[in-house]
Amino acid sequence: EMSKKNIGLLSYMKYDNGKITINQKNDKFNLPEHVRWHSQSVGKSIISYMTGHAICRGYISGINETMNWDIFDNTYYENAKLINVLNMASGNPKNHNRDYKKWVNNSTIQGIMKREIKNTTPGKNVYNYSNVDTNVVASYLLHKMGHKDFKKLLNYLFNEKVNVQYDVKLYKQEDASSKTESLTYAFYITRYDYLRIAVAMLDDWNNNTCEGQYLKDLYENKIHKGESKNRNSTDAFSNPTYYAGQFHTYADKPIFIMDGYGGQTISIDFENNKIY
Repeated sequence: EMSKKNIGLLSYMKYDNGKITINQKNDKFNLPEHVRWHSQSVGKSIISYMTGHAICRGYISGINETMNWDIFDNTYYENAKLINVLNMASGNPKNHNRDYKKWVNNSTIQGIMKREIKNTTPGKNVYNYSNVDTNVVASYLLHKMGHKDFKKLLNYLFNEKVNVQYDVKLYKQEDASSKTESLTYAFYITRYDYLRIAVAMLDDWNNNTCEGQYLKDLYENKIHKGESKNRNSTDAFSNPTYYAGQFHTYADKPIFIMDGYGGQTISIDFENNKIY
């Protein structure tokens, strides 16, 4: 498949019980290994994994913490539970993906709260996929930890625990200053380092670390995604019927799927120790 003339697939890797058993890269693009690839919505799952580390270090009490922050006042995020926002069930009374005055990944969370959703009250806590929910979680982490401790967490997670080969880049919104407590889920990471992050998640799950228990708690608190016009699709976004804290998953199989625009997919099969 990789050798087909018009194929757009850049890379395919399989990790099976501690070893990379398949490793194919599309050579026609001639991309060196240090090239960092935009995460798209795969970054949402990485933000969730970072949340687990913040919980395990005591900055957040747990997935049921009430997200108290004055910028949420008089919006549907006021007194929202963290797990509901992680599950894309923040109580958004309308479609989160409706037209905003600005693209939500360019606007600070503070600006969105003040300009876009002021004077709103929460609706039902049902699945409603949203870029804003992830940016809210990421910005809440930064708010709770402060820039200094947040950078320490980034250093520990990526440099010490995951042991990435190349620098990982995480972006703020273009409207945010260096001091603004606002983040996106936009990462730039090499393909091997994406795999290393997934391996860290797999190891945490298997070793039942604090972060591994966090991932298991997400699975225990998964919610049904509801009806979908694309349910018969085989793509990683539409096929799984459940959502577990920024991971697509299934009712009876602890498989966590990170999925991003353009066909970016990382699937972790915890029971069989495999990553695709």
